[in-house]
Amino acid sequence: MSKAKNITQLKEGESAVIGEFSNDHIASKLMAMGLLPGSSISLQRSAPFGGAYYVKANNHYVALRSEEAKSVLLISND
Repeated sequence: MSKAKNITQLKEGESAVIGEFSNDHIASKLMAMGLLPGSSISLQRSAPFGGAYYVKANNHYVALRSEEAKSVLLISND
């Protein structure tokens, strides 16, 4: 069984599957943007010093704040 990690722990170009969210309030906003559990997600770019994360999920590109990215718990594709 693989350990869950969040978007901030991905390397650029690395992908994973969204497992769940750790914050219900943020989860509702992210799901409205199309980031759903079971969706494949990949980190496209990250700002220096953990400022923002630019991700691709279901052919949509989304920029996330650090707090939002940390709330998305992932299942590794390994």
